[in-house]
Amino acid sequence: MNVGIVTTFLVGGIFLISILSFNQQVLLTTQELTLNSINQNNINDIVTVMTNDFNRIGFNTGSSDPFSRIDDDDIIFQSDAHDTDNFGVTNVRWYLDTSDPVTTTSNPNDYYLKRVGPTSANSYGTIKFPATFFQLKYYTGNGTETSNPEFVRQVEVQLIVETGEPYSVSSSVKEYPKSVWKRIFVPNNINLPF
Repeated sequence: MNVGIVTTFLVGGIFLISILSFNQQVLLTTQELTLNSINQNNINDIVTVMTNDFNRIGFNTGSSDPFSRIDDDDIIFQSDAHDTDNFGVTNVRWYLDTSDPVTTTSNPNDYYLKRVGPTSANSYGTIKFPATFFQLKYYTGNGTETSNPEFVRQVEVQLIVETGEPYSVSSSVKEYPKSVWKRIFVPNNINLPF
């Protein structure tokens, strides 16, 4: 038996295993980056609509108390949500509906974050976004947490969105990449001096 041939096969085998391992890592990284990119686009869609709504809390209502409900995961407020709609001042509701899981994905943590309100110039309805966590906190003008709608001047929103499909970390471990977003809204219309 030739030692040179055995050594060549051994080195070649190790080299082949290294290339296959590297290829697997590149594949997993690409899969994770693609899922993260899709997830970030999903959360950006939610944030765009939410930012418009929450910045307009109390707009054109003539009231310093536009809130009908302020719960940990459910808020109803009055607003003129869009300048170009035919509704004027209406109720807008945001809530995480844990009784309505997303069934089109394999993620067991997905529920629908729902927005009820004007959806276009002539349409009023519900928009649904997949989300895994939605929490609200309410603060007075000096930053003290409150549960009294009359004193709410700031609304903190925490949102987590996970991908609908996982990527494989190993043969037995699957991960759902997540995007996290948090913001405190200080709507001008409820912070005006009265």
